[in-house]
Amino acid sequence: MNVNSDVTVIIPCFNDGKYVLEALNSIFNQTLQAVKIIIVDDGSNVETQKILKTIYNPNVQIIHQENKGVSNARNRGINLATTNYILTLDADDYFEPSFIEKSVKVLNENENVGVVGSWVKILKNNIFEEEIKKPLGGGVKDFVLKNNGISGSMFRKECWLTASGFDIKMAHGYEDWEFWIAILSHNWFMHILQEPLFIYRQKAFSRNQKASNFFDFELRKYIFLKHKLIFENHFEFYTLELLRQNSVLRMHVAKKKNSKEYQIGSLFLAPLRFLKRILIFTK
Repeated sequence: MNVNSDVTVIIPCFNDGKYVLEALNSIFNQTLQAVKIIIVDDGSNVETQKILKTIYNPNVQIIHQENKGVSNARNRGINLATTNYILTLDADDYFEPSFIEKSVKVLNENENVGVVGSWVKILKNNIFEEEIKKPLGGGVKDFVLKNNGISGSMFRKECWLTASGFDIKMAHGYEDWEFWIAILSHNWFMHILQEPLFIYRQKAFSRNQKASNFFDFELRKYIFLKHKLIFENHFEFYTLELLRQNSVLRMHVAKKKNSKEYQIGSLFLAPLRFLKRILIFTK
């Protein structure tokens, strides 16, 4: 088995003792082995620390720190890496065996590629979703409207240095999206392997869901202001896409309102609304 991969794997871990060994084994089972695996325990609970203490492997380094967030944990691990290529893997996700080998091949053969990701299989309640997530990758223009990459990706350490690392201010999420923009703004490209080689575990209360449900505008605003020049350079594309999405949303809402289910629901609620107006008027 070839071990000359020039790859260090960084696994931030926060209370993921239930899954971290599966993530680690997916790296051990790669057809091309990583030179080093650094697990950064970001202030996990006692149960997770007990699991981490069972790991004995000369290529695995475990670092413990107070809880400082995923960006800080990744940066700390990457800062210790001596290889040219970095692979980030959250402790509750894992890779198919050929990911490292195929990603290294792309980076070795394409100097303009800074990041390599893949299609994604989503694991929910230990069952794989039928739909395969297919991010597009590309250049920075492809990332101004949405994240066209995935968190579990391989990139050059040079790119991490150029981007000044993961932004520790993005504590609520979307830090990988901002990181890709910071890299790709320096004329790098993200290549996507068109195979579902990354397995993303969708938990009931995931960090990504919290970010989308509660902090979406705040995080998008932060990214926009931080990379305002990028958005200005792609102003027409960005604006037209927003207008298109708004139009699609309006048509979707109109279609819902014209549906029989919506109309029946409105008829059912009409007496209750009428009663509410009467009560308000008589107060």
